[in-house]
Amino acid sequence: MHAAGTASGSIVVEPFQGSIRASRGIGSYLVSLDSPKTLDVLAVPADPANDRHDLVIAQQSDEFYLDTATKFEVRLVRGTASATPGDPVVDGSRDWFTLGRVRVTAGADKVTDAMIDPLPPGWTVALGGLLPVGNLAERNAVAAYAGQQVYRLDKGWTEVYDGAAWRVRGQVTAAALADITDPYPGQLVVLAGTGGLYRWNGEKWLYAALVSGATPGGDWTITTNQPTSNTPALLAFPQVNRPPVGITLAGGVFTIGEPGWWDLSLNLRYTIVSTDKYAMIGGSSAGNLFAKDSVAGGGNNISASTSRWLDKGAQIRCYGYSGAPSAVTKESAGDLISGFTAVWRGP
Repeated sequence: MHAAGTASGSIVVEPFQGSIRASRGIGSYLVSLDSPKTLDVLAVPADPANDRHDLVIAQQSDEFYLDTATKFEVRLVRGTASATPGDPVVDGSRDWFTLGRVRVTAGADKVTDAMIDPLPPGWTVALGGLLPVGNLAERNAVAAYAGQQVYRLDKGWTEVYDGAAWRVRGQVTAAALADITDPYPGQLVVLAGTGGLYRWNGEKWLYAALVSGATPGGDWTITTNQPTSNTPALLAFPQVNRPPVGITLAGGVFTIGEPGWWDLSLNLRYTIVSTDKYAMIGGSSAGNLFAKDSVAGGGNNISASTSRWLDKGAQIRCYGYSGAPSAVTKESAGDLISGFTAVWRGP
């Protein structure tokens, strides 16, 4: 139902089919509006000082119950202008339902869509049919029987009432896990924003996999020599060799965005040979190490690696250490040592 035009005092009711339960007998009337119907709201002009409410109704009359005719009609029932307007009383047959309300404002010379309140009846289907509902509130208002199905128009999925709660059957994609109001053990949900797959274990949602198509991880290299000595030095990796996914780097600190098992690898090349040299992978500080390795002279290269479970928000830092002043170096433009690599293995 909508206004007939920008300068019109009429509204248009679009074609529909419906069912009106007989209030004076048994059964229902099946009714149809075959083509758009225009109703002239301002054939009775708006009151200059007060608003009024008009109702648009679908009404079935029946001579068997002493109505003046047997017919189905979509019509306008005008209200009375008032400082506190209310809906009018519907005359004629008691077998009708409301399609909408037109709030005719004081002095109005045309009807706009903002003045129309759609008030259609709820959807209905035959026993066993799939009932469309607009949102959670409409679903909860359904007088459900065990096995009843509804289609959530706001979510794009089907829910089934099992006699105790509404269940979303099968794997679905949701904006938030809380959208699944009553999950069942084993239910799978993919979060639309992250591509994370979650499984309900009967008590809580467990992270199961990433199905976004992108493997989290990253690969970084230094660009200039970075001094080291016998105090662990935080290393920076300004050259990005692989655009990172699920992990970020800022100020020498890597932050995990995708929780799970991560393979971490640090490879360093030092400028000095004859001293102890270390490669260290740490968490919150150099005193909180995940992995380290060392070489006591005789070589320039050293590496450290580990596999660890890291929660979202966990931090990683890489350190260099040498017994005498030295530097972690990158010897040529194509040289990817010294560098750090992180690869996500899974949840």
